[in-house]
Amino acid sequence: MRRAALALGLFLAAGCASGPGAPEVHLFTWDNYDDPELFAEFERRHGMRVVIDRFASNEELLAKLMGGTQGYDLIVPSDYMVSIMAREGLLSELDKAALPNLSHMDPRFMGLYYDRPNRYSVPYLWGVTGIGYDSDEVSPAPEGWSAFWDPRYKGRMSLLNDQREVFAMGLQSLGLRADTRDPADLRKVQRRLKEQKSLVKTYVSESMEYLLLSGEVALAHVWSGDINRAKAEKPSLRFVIPKEGGFIFQDNLCIPAGARNKDGALKLMDFLMEPQSVARLVEKVGFGSANRSAWKLLSPELRANPTIVPQDALLKRLEWIPDPGELGPVYDRLWTELKAL
Repeated sequence: MRRAALALGLFLAAGCASGPGAPEVHLFTWDNYDDPELFAEFERRHGMRVVIDRFASNEELLAKLMGGTQGYDLIVPSDYMVSIMAREGLLSELDKAALPNLSHMDPRFMGLYYDRPNRYSVPYLWGVTGIGYDSDEVSPAPEGWSAFWDPRYKGRMSLLNDQREVFAMGLQSLGLRADTRDPADLRKVQRRLKEQKSLVKTYVSESMEYLLLSGEVALAHVWSGDINRAKAEKPSLRFVIPKEGGFIFQDNLCIPAGARNKDGALKLMDFLMEPQSVARLVEKVGFGSANRSAWKLLSPELRANPTIVPQDALLKRLEWIPDPGELGPVYDRLWTELKAL
């Protein structure tokens, strides 16, 4: 789902060694999810320029491709969106013979619910949705989602601006699963979220860590990578995986069916799976990787972080937030009603 971001428009990665007439690989990805220096290295090695465009949500990515937008060679959809795009015929099958670095992937992140044979996708970065807080302001440390109903933090908390994440959090707080197919469960959650609405300062997914860094909020519904980056600037920040479980997401590398440079996309995909590339990327963006060979290249601090290097005990606690399927319109209506209050 990850990670909603401001759409920043087209950007040519800095440090290109290839000339203006060189082939281009067009990457459509999230903000704060890449490293221009890394792409410059790819360009030097392969003589192809990497052109980056950015989307704000999985739904924006889907809308662009469903609307007939052409020209993207490599995209980065989250887990549930891979299954939707594959069903809509928007993805190309992968030539795995062109991806030798796929051998570095941890089996726990392969063959997942959204693409069992990995026909269309390979793992890129993964993360956890949980609770970020400032330990100088919040005491005792929050243990579960109930913290977001605590009146002590009225006006000092933020939630993700993401209906799937917010409703999943509400479901888990009631002891229900995120994969429920009962509209009555969703209406129950909406009532609980309406009760909470007056406590929330804002719903935000774009650079939400800056609210914690600035002190505007003390408690935030966040993705692990964002809080991992923020902690480097403000050591009092902490991340808690709620006792109810929390949520896992996996972002993936995929080639759209309409890609014009599939060979270049495969080269870039394989480059981004090289252990050295992955380690550099993880150090920069703070999200985890499924690349086993990259873990030993990380700093000791990151190797000890279970949201970076996965631990079985953690993975077993986390839930996936699946495609809502036929409940999509119900989610849309309930979310619109909540936001309109």
